[in-house]
Amino acid sequence: MKKVIFYITAIIFIWACKPEKEEATIENQNAENIIQLSPEQIIAAGIKTARIEKKVISQQLECSGFMQVSPNNKAIVSPLLNGFVKEIFVKEGDYVKAGSPVVSVTHPDFINLQQQYLESKSQVELYEKEFKRQGELTVENAASIKVMEKAQADYWIAQAAYKSTKAQLEVLGINTEKLTTENFIKAVTISAPISGYISDFMVNKGQFLEPADFVCEVLNSNTLQVVLNIFEKDIPLLKTGQSVTFYRVHDTNKIYDTKIQVLGTTINAEDRTIKAICSFENSNSDLHPGMFIKAKVKINEHETLCAPQSAVISQNGRSIVFIKKADGFLEREVKTGAIQDGFVEIINPAEELINSDIVIEGSYFLISDSE
Repeated sequence: MKKVIFYITAIIFIWACKPEKEEATIENQNAENIIQLSPEQIIAAGIKTARIEKKVISQQLECSGFMQVSPNNKAIVSPLLNGFVKEIFVKEGDYVKAGSPVVSVTHPDFINLQQQYLESKSQVELYEKEFKRQGELTVENAASIKVMEKAQADYWIAQAAYKSTKAQLEVLGINTEKLTTENFIKAVTISAPISGYISDFMVNKGQFLEPADFVCEVLNSNTLQVVLNIFEKDIPLLKTGQSVTFYRVHDTNKIYDTKIQVLGTTINAEDRTIKAICSFENSNSDLHPGMFIKAKVKINEHETLCAPQSAVISQNGRSIVFIKKADGFLEREVKTGAIQDGFVEIINPAEELINSDIVIEGSYFLISDSE
């Protein structure tokens, strides 16, 4: 209501300012209607002018989607061998660094594996010495080739068993260099494979775990994926590299920017959509996996001449602007295109429009003056 009163007051003031003898009239000059206003009337009407300018503008395809963690930033924690949960070092929601302990498990099989390792290590040393001894005797023709070959085979078998048990222990995170017959490790620690937050923690103390069991998930949400649902009819409009703006469904004030990196190839049979995937650096941790978003994909992006939306007036199905001349203002019809960020595309503007100042504020007063 205040805005309407302001407009009425301004119009009354404009007409009141008109000279008695030389009122602001619409004169016929070269078969064109020129709207003349005094400087006082222009100020009172709030009329401002500017040139149309080149801008990169596009049409916008609206769609919905959600946030997710990329496969490279998500890891499942599971035991490598059967065991009972002995200690729990984290809780759901904790942030852990790669290599940090999550749980420890224990089982007699761990002790047996360490025993096998130490035994095979001793056997390797024994068979290695025997193999070298038989080799020396063979050179001196004091032993047969067959005996030497048998010693060699025993050495290779012992070495294979040693390397196998050593590798298994190292996979479990056990430092084999510190293993002795006096120092067996009774529990094995399961560590976080990546840095991130603990999610879906599923175990309790004393619980028996197998390699296929799920302990928890570690999610690194510093980099997220924006997954857009694109309808089948809009697929031809999309390509990788297109700019995307998006916002949380319940917060339209904060806008985020990204670009399409991957376009899906399979159409969902239920909703007839494909996935368009974008990467987003979630440095402020504003967004979370599973969060729903709304997005706009910029399509047909191109550089063109634009005017502020406030400069273009819709009247009787036409789009018009006012250009400034030395002796007043002239109305011109224009063809408009895409609208973006408060600007509207002017399609194939005439040279006169390109080279003239146009009214960008106060056009409605000129409309009322021309009627």
